[in-house]
Amino acid sequence: MRTPKTTASLNLLPVMNLVTILIPLLLMGAQMMNLVVVDTTLPAICSSGCSDSDPTDEPFNLSVMVSADGLTLQGVDRGLEEPRIPCTDGHCRSLESYDFATLTQRLTLIKDAHPRKAHLILIPSERVSYEVIIGVMDAARETADDRALFPSVTLSGGM
Repeated sequence: MRTPKTTASLNLLPVMNLVTILIPLLLMGAQMMNLVVVDTTLPAICSSGCSDSDPTDEPFNLSVMVSADGLTLQGVDRGLEEPRIPCTDGHCRSLESYDFATLTQRLTLIKDAHPRKAHLILIPSERVSYEVIIGVMDAARETADDRALFPSVTLSGGM
């Protein structure tokens, strides 16, 4: 006589336990990875006729050079007595060494002299860290009391 065939039941309980554990774990991991985007522009490459500014306006090319020795403002001849902002300890070794408060004060003076201008060129040296570049951009965009200074920051090649 023939023995009846028995069908084996598929035990899905371990797979369901694994999925139950993995879903909250993946959701927590997705929350831990927040991405922040900083709006900036690259220098435009165009012929001489691509400017949208008024030709009667005076040329305004304000730039901030960032190096291991400090910050240097260039391109503005009025409203600025000393273009160089040295680091607090002489040589910039960390983010806290850069004097962002003085940079904001001097950019406020320049903004008072040129209230319609909103563009700034940031020129970092190759040894400047990403955090310092973001710190300069934050100091150039607005003051502590939320007054807009130079919200349009363009990154340029190194020194």
